[in-house]
Amino acid sequence: MLLNNPTATRIFQVIKQIFLYVFPLIFIALIAVKLKKIGWHALIHALPTNPLFYALQIPAFFLLPITEKMIFRTLLGTKNSIPLVILFRKRVLNTNVLEYSGETYLFNWMTKNRSVTRAQLFHAVKDSALLSGVAGFVVFLAVALYLLLSSPAISGIIAQNMKAATILVILLPVIPALFFLNSGKKEGSFSKQQLAGVFFIHLFRSAGALTLDMLIIFYASSLYSFYLSFEIVALRLFITRIPFLPSKDLVFIWLGISAAKVLNVPQAGLATVLMIMTSLQQILDYLLIGLPWLAEYISQKHLRKKKPRE
Repeated sequence: MLLNNPTATRIFQVIKQIFLYVFPLIFIALIAVKLKKIGWHALIHALPTNPLFYALQIPAFFLLPITEKMIFRTLLGTKNSIPLVILFRKRVLNTNVLEYSGETYLFNWMTKNRSVTRAQLFHAVKDSALLSGVAGFVVFLAVALYLLLSSPAISGIIAQNMKAATILVILLPVIPALFFLNSGKKEGSFSKQQLAGVFFIHLFRSAGALTLDMLIIFYASSLYSFYLSFEIVALRLFITRIPFLPSKDLVFIWLGISAAKVLNVPQAGLATVLMIMTSLQQILDYLLIGLPWLAEYISQKHLRKKKPRE
């Protein structure tokens, strides 16, 4: 087996370290160079002053865990409801450690703390992840097609004849997903109504996250129009669709600052907005989720060491 090969294991560990540490450090260095060129005084002067910019960070912070709670309640029932803190931890792992590591944590927690079969739990996590990808891809295609149609060079040619075709293209990812979803009479399977409900919750969440990000950028400065805000959010959406890309937020910040001249906006203002958007959510994750989780782990470890002596 390849995974049991010591050489293959070492290579995997090296690649993992590169993804977790080297890759982020490269982009931190690239961003630092750009920020130094802009100047720290200019960055501080460009901080957003509109209270709505900061207020909208709150629903953006809670959107994913709350919708995931609704999803797993739909699939597993109210008695197997998952605490919000567990879903926050799932997001922290997926964002800061490795993509889909949060699903592994959730699976392990549920098997220990809820009376669901492993088959049912496996299909719930799998089907939710699949439908999340499909819903995200539908929103991605909708954004890509809107940007395409809004281009003056081609909008006059195809805009009038694309209405029905556009809807069909956006819905294309739903068709192959039906072959992989676990709907039927097998153990742990879900009804089509349950899966449809989960899909629309994911679709609402994806569209809601896009709208919130656009409003956050729009209210950051009077220089940003709705369409400009949409273009910046579209860039972030395209980056998030790249699978297994580490440090997506850092990539977004670097590309966003680089695109400031193309978008005809001040680099300092856009840099501060992008850094606050990405870092504030991370800071909240660390302060409200990460640190209490670490304290809980240390406390439990200390109690386990004391038990044998007693």
